[in-house]
Parts: sequence; C-alpha cells; structure tokens
Amino acid sequence: MNELKAEFILDYIKRIQDWKNSELLEDDIFDLIVEIANVLQNEIPEIQNSVLLRSGTEIRDANTTISLLRLYLINNGIKIPEEGSDENRNIKRFWASFLLWFENELPSKDLLKDQYIRWDNWNGGTYYLNLDYNYEFKLYRGIEYPNSLKANLGDIEDIKTFLEIAYKYWIINEGKHHYQFTIEVNERLKIFKLPYRLQYGILLKQGYKTSFEVDKIVDYKMFERKIQFSEQMINSKDRMEKKSGLDFIIDSLQYLISKQEGNRNLQYASLAKSVNQDENSKVYSVIKSELNELMKLSNEYFDIRHNDYLNAAKEHREALNDPQFIEYLYNRAYSLLYILRLKINSDNNKG
Repeated sequence: MNELKAEFILDYIKRIQDWKNSELLEDDIFDLIVEIANVLQNEIPEIQNSVLLRSGTEIRDANTTISLLRLYLINNGIKIPEEGSDENRNIKRFWASFLLWFENELPSKDLLKDQYIRWDNWNGGTYYLNLDYNYEFKLYRGIEYPNSLKANLGDIEDIKTFLEIAYKYWIINEGKHHYQFTIEVNERLKIFKLPYRLQYGILLKQGYKTSFEVDKIVDYKMFERKIQFSEQMINSKDRMEKKSGLDFIIDSLQYLISKQEGNRNLQYASLAKSVNQDENSKVYSVIKSELNELMKLSNEYFDIRHNDYLNAAKEHREALNDPQFIEYLYNRAYSLLYILRLKINSDNNKG
C-alpha cells in the first residue's frame, strides 16, 4: 500500500472518531459511512455488508467501519497504535502541543541551525520553519515521515524518532541550545503526565523496566493514585518534590502490606508467597527480606513518611538531603512494589 492511500484511510478513521467525540447528528455519520463504503468498495467490500444504517445503530456502524478500516491497514503492514488508553490520549495531547510550539515558536528562539529557518520581512519580519520532514526522515532514518505523526495517532516510537532527530541534527550543536530544547521537551512531557524524559538526546521511559504490564487496579484512591503522584515527583529537579515522591511510594508499599492479615512478619510472608509459594526458595527469602529492610529504612533510619526525627526507640532518624540517594531508595521501593503488583492474585506465582 502506498503512503497516500494509507493516509487517505487514516483520515477516514479520524473523521469517524471526531464524530464519536463530538456527537454530531446521525445523518452526518451515515453519509460518511456510505461515502467510505462506496469509495473503498473494491478494497473493503465488507463495509457495505456489515453496516445497518438505521436509527439507533450509529455507534455500532461507526465502530464496525473503523474496525474494518484498521484491519485493512494492518493486513497491509500499516501500524495502528492502541486507542483509548489514558497514556495514548496524553501522547496525542503532548504531540499537538509540542508540534505547535516547534513550528510556530521555536524558529524565533535561536535554537535551530540556520538552514532550518526562513526569514520573512513582511509585517516587521518573522522567522518561519524551513524544514522538509519527509526529506529529513529519509536522510537520517531512510523512511518516509510517519503517517502517525501527520494524523497524530499517538505513536510514541515515532515521536521518539522525531525528537531524537531534532536534537541531533536540527538543534544547534552546543550545550546551551541542547539544554534549552531538552528543558522544553521535558516540561511538556511532565505537563501531560507522560513517563518519558529526554536525556542527552535520547527519549527514555521512566520507571520499572519490564515487558509486562500491571493489569489489576488496587484501590485507586489509596494506592494507584499515590503511585502515579510519586512517578511525577521523583523526576522533579526539586529535592523536596523528590522526597515527596519517595514518601508516597513508601506509603503505597505500606498500604499493600496493611492489606495482608496478621502481624508484620505474617504480612511480609503473605506478600513473599504471592511471588513464590515455596518458603524455602531464595526468591521468597529475598522478597520477604526486602520488605523488612525497606520498612526498617523508612521507619527507623530516615525521615520517610514521618515528620519527627526520632524512631520508636527514640533514636535519631537521619534527614534525606541527597537527591541521588533519594532516587536510589525510590527505585528500590518502586521495583519491589512493581513485582508485587504483577504477582498478587496471579496464577503464575506457584514457584
């Protein structure tokens, strides 16, 4: 499938999605579906046979048409990013915001190399972007400028490629220019609550490194929301915000512990068994010991979660002033919490 045809079909998908989001009159969507069915009758004849076009079937017909269009693209090797997730929506918002800044404000900020800027003397003079995206992507990646970026489908991998090309080839190759561009990108990632960060020209995903996803929600108000808040705070440059991130991740761990029955030892044992049922295994021992150690660090060694500087034995609790050590403790607790979230109530924890 050629690029123009794929873009044409992606535009149809976007128009149907726009109708679903804006709740226009039913005749509008039926007219659009009939148009799509007629235009693509040779490529996707299933559309004509699958839609009902009756009052009350608007959403059904819209979803059916979208599914058949997406299936056609997938069968022809066109990647369709997942729709509907909070992260996907935030990625789209980030890209819309960033691209507006990149194309309209960046040219006047003295960050781009001269060949990528055009000066227009009209109305007092204005800088414009002079960048052929398709040429640049072919030059530096050997590919066409991605359809996902044109249609803003929320493909973070293509956005990653764009940002990394921009950093390396379009931004002036001096430290202060790279720094200012990095700050702008990371501020927007933070605004849209995306777990990514541009570091030395590479877009990195923050947090636990894994190919598995947590698909169970444990008490959103008391647990999941605290984890999300901690993920935002730990990436801050401010030491006290980092400290808040650590407090909240330890709070989340404490909450999970408190949901287990029995005394503290039994609670640790219960969580360790969720990872490995064999109490004689090294895995069980590591998890239980790590739970005990992390809670000891937070309750006895350092001023985590409590404002007072004395522990239960009236011994001095040390203040945390080193941002990098705060990050170390955070990532240690985050990793433990992540595997517990993956394993709790899982059928894969038998050994």
